[in-house]
Amino acid sequence: MLTAPHDLTPWLAPGDEAQHLGGRAWTDATGRSGWAEFYLVLHQADGVWTHLCRVAAGARLELVLVRAVPGDSRHALRDAFFAQSLANGAPRD
Repeated sequence: MLTAPHDLTPWLAPGDEAQHLGGRAWTDATGRSGWAEFYLVLHQADGVWTHLCRVAAGARLELVLVRAVPGDSRHALRDAFFAQSLANGAPRD
């Protein structure tokens, strides 16, 4: 099993940045749930986009896009992530 923080280099172009937010429980729109590590990724190659991504636990690195926001929205997405983590009793680290 891979451990956090993960090396996201294969998903980053020159100038992109990734920030590990920590792990927490998640549930997707289909009702699947589990534990995952979450990252903010700032992509700057073809316009600026901020992505909230989760890395699924397992033997290989699977990066799943949770939310995409145009521009540099790292602060807003980080604040929303931690607010939801605290409301759900998940770790904030």
